[in-house]
Amino acid sequence: MYTAKEKKLIRYTKEKVRGLFKGYSVPAHGIDHITRVVKLAKQIAAKEKADIFLSEMSGWLHDVGRVLEGHTKLISRHHESSYQLCQKWFREDRMLRAGLTKQQKLIILYSVRYHWNNAAEKYPEAWILRDADKIDGLGLIGVKRAFEFSANDEKKLQMDIRLRYDTYYWLKTKTAKKIVEEKHLMKQLDRFFLNRLRKMVKTVEL
Repeated sequence: MYTAKEKKLIRYTKEKVRGLFKGYSVPAHGIDHITRVVKLAKQIAAKEKADIFLSEMSGWLHDVGRVLEGHTKLISRHHESSYQLCQKWFREDRMLRAGLTKQQKLIILYSVRYHWNNAAEKYPEAWILRDADKIDGLGLIGVKRAFEFSANDEKKLQMDIRLRYDTYYWLKTKTAKKIVEEKHLMKQLDRFFLNRLRKMVKTVEL
């Protein structure tokens, strides 16, 4: 699937990202989330006949800014700080600077910077990354991540779960929609959310 050069770059990037996250707690957006997104991005890219290598590279890099967001004074949102850190790596890391073409770097940077923006459609790798990232927010995995992210804040949890329905609406690829359907991810989310809402229903009295 990959050339020898591409395999080397994937291994290098994977270890670089794992090293960045080592020792840092990033609720709901840690290395386990990134690994799942990478797997999904490759799966979607293969079915959609997009560039699997660039989709995987984008997957590994899309949330690197989460570490900076949570453990430094950086105030940029994570997608912007991820983009800025990738820019720095592409300029200063010899392996990444020499191993990728200018066009490949631009596609990865665009995908990383706009993995939240449903209107960013310049490259297929961008919406493939978005779909992969969205799928990991659905189903029981999505519920688990919502609890981690909300940190026992019920209001934040409710909003987070509601936004996951918006996530489903904006899935772009047929492959992503098929994955959600086959794994019954929305049914799992519905079941959890309805059960939680039912527990909040109290008897009304005059």
